[in-house]
Amino acid sequence: MCDGIIDIDRLAFAFIDTLRRRRCFVYNADTMSDIAERLSTVATVVTGAQRTAYTLDSYTPDVVVQPSTADEVRAVLQFCSEYRVAGVVWGGGTHIGVGNPVQSYRWAMDMRALSRVVDYSPADLVVTVEAGMTLHALQNLLRPQQQWLPIDAPLPDRQTVGGIVATNGAGPRRHRYGLPREWLLAIRAALPSGEVVKAGVGVVKNVAGYDLPRLFAGSWGTLGVLTELTFKVAPLPESRRIYRSALSDVQNLYVLRDALSHPLLQPEMLEVVYRREGGWRVLCGLAGFEEDVRWQSEFLHERTRTEWEQVPLEEVDWLRDRYLLAEASCRCRCVVPPAQSVEMIRWLSQHFAEADLQAHFGAGVVCVWWSERLPEVQHLQVLREQAQRLGGFCILEHAPVEVKRALGAWGRARGGAEVMRRLKQEFDPLGILAPGRFVEEL
Repeated sequence: MCDGIIDIDRLAFAFIDTLRRRRCFVYNADTMSDIAERLSTVATVVTGAQRTAYTLDSYTPDVVVQPSTADEVRAVLQFCSEYRVAGVVWGGGTHIGVGNPVQSYRWAMDMRALSRVVDYSPADLVVTVEAGMTLHALQNLLRPQQQWLPIDAPLPDRQTVGGIVATNGAGPRRHRYGLPREWLLAIRAALPSGEVVKAGVGVVKNVAGYDLPRLFAGSWGTLGVLTELTFKVAPLPESRRIYRSALSDVQNLYVLRDALSHPLLQPEMLEVVYRREGGWRVLCGLAGFEEDVRWQSEFLHERTRTEWEQVPLEEVDWLRDRYLLAEASCRCRCVVPPAQSVEMIRWLSQHFAEADLQAHFGAGVVCVWWSERLPEVQHLQVLREQAQRLGGFCILEHAPVEVKRALGAWGRARGGAEVMRRLKQEFDPLGILAPGRFVEEL
């Protein structure tokens, strides 16, 4: 107000700034065009029809940002925080739909241009790469030195290492090698505010005492953007063999489980597969020195008293990718204590005979999907309750948006949602990164 006259422009600006701070700022086409124009000054931007490739939960982003350096990632996040505009980080897009429907989605950040090797020390079994490098490219980098990163996540030619760590994804060989976080030494990440943090072995900067490498592993891109990762790697096994056996009945799994649990038998992978057109199969993978693998093979046949057929290694690759490539109306991932794997598999076979199933038998991970008829929400709820009774949980990984809203994607144990809400408030108080994906935000 000046000489009794109200400054309308100043009041309007103050009102808009208040809406921004309360996260209820309304973005129209002109506003988003201005945001896209400003983003284009710090990174490559896509605003045309190519945006449809980034559609998520029926939302198509107004702008797609393709940073090529960590500094560009930081600048983009700083800018989006300034405008309080939310978006989603993309890697290979293989797991982008997992989680609750996002509450706001105006921009996508495609990380695949960050794919350089930062440092590789074969003698020390340590490699540092940018987060947009695919797992396939990383394994090709390590192979000439007879080394590999013991992670066999599905679709390695599409999945980025940043995406694999963010989703804590793994494949059949999880049985021996565990999850990606077991091989993660250090990270570099940009927080939603644009602040850059480093944590892990040989790194001194951290945030509020958090173990950031483990915190970011499995955070699904909701706490910050991974830009650089340091892994410990391992020598390639001298020999690998895969054996397959048919099962006439799922009940036979109880006997097979006891036989395979002998401490002298140390398989690299144990997979149980059910296909409606092919019945039940069990695959056992052995790896190590040639002499050891030969001995393990003989012990496997003797111990189990089962007919085993050796199959090509490529069959494991096909099984690894099958769950994500299958045309499915709905996909669920149940995780229970390994001792309860057989009970979970048996229960699923009785209640969902029309579904396909695949389990990382020794790790307690059972994946089930429906190719044709979408199961009723109440039946999926019963499935989740059964997993909880067995001491685990069930994630609804793929389903129509209305089903995810009705059931919730995660089905987390009591207290888990509150912990995640507090972490989200600590790292992303403005709700910039995938708001609502883990928990509904206030």
